[in-house]
Amino acid sequence: MSNCYCHPGRAGGSPHTLAIVGVIQITSTKAKSSKYTYKSVTHMRISYRFALCVLLLSTPHCIAQDLSSHIQKMKSSYAASGSIVALNDNTLLIQPNMPGPLCALPKNEGGKTTWSILTFPLASITVPLAAIDESLIGEDLVFTDPEAPKTYKPGDVGDTTMVVVVGVSGKLFHTLVYDREKLASLGPGPHDSSAYGQSPDDVEAFGLTFSNPDSARAFVAELKNAVVLAKSSTVAKARPSSR
Repeated sequence: MSNCYCHPGRAGGSPHTLAIVGVIQITSTKAKSSKYTYKSVTHMRISYRFALCVLLLSTPHCIAQDLSSHIQKMKSSYAASGSIVALNDNTLLIQPNMPGPLCALPKNEGGKTTWSILTFPLASITVPLAAIDESLIGEDLVFTDPEAPKTYKPGDVGDTTMVVVVGVSGKLFHTLVYDREKLASLGPGPHDSSAYGQSPDDVEAFGLTFSNPDSARAFVAELKNAVVLAKSSTVAKARPSSR
């Protein structure tokens, strides 16, 4: 398995997880904003659990209809970045536009800015929705301009939103990856996939990029809802039918 796809949450905690831990740690202060944030996070967790309990009482047919609606909205949100095909009720095939951008993510450490360069050279990702850990879906603003690390000033905001999707523990996503250098060296196509070194790979996490932050937020919201429904559907189908 290629390490470049591994999400930092597995080793040091994802940005999403760290944010929640930080909020919990500062609730001992008397800052009203801290208390409100903590309640908001708690309410979000309760809401998801409540929704899951309600969905467990729904019929598989109703769940499938709702799931289809969320998938259609995901397709619309992602249309400028690639395509999404529903392979079945609970599995998606995501095909990002090629080549995917090189994403530079700044981080301030001790007054100095360091950069992480991230790339996900993915031709396709097969995504069983129930295999996603919805609590670890994260968003980061990144820079796709190659000059960004040279021209960056504190306060500058990235031009692209990167959404990172992480699988539940022990689950991998089947992908087709390509060689960026081989792809860049090709002239006008069409080209066979072997020309740009396409090969299968299994990954713990993957990134999707959006030039429009509103589209990214809409995609994340629909994806989380779809994951909850897919997991509910799996449980509902496993229950013995009562007659």
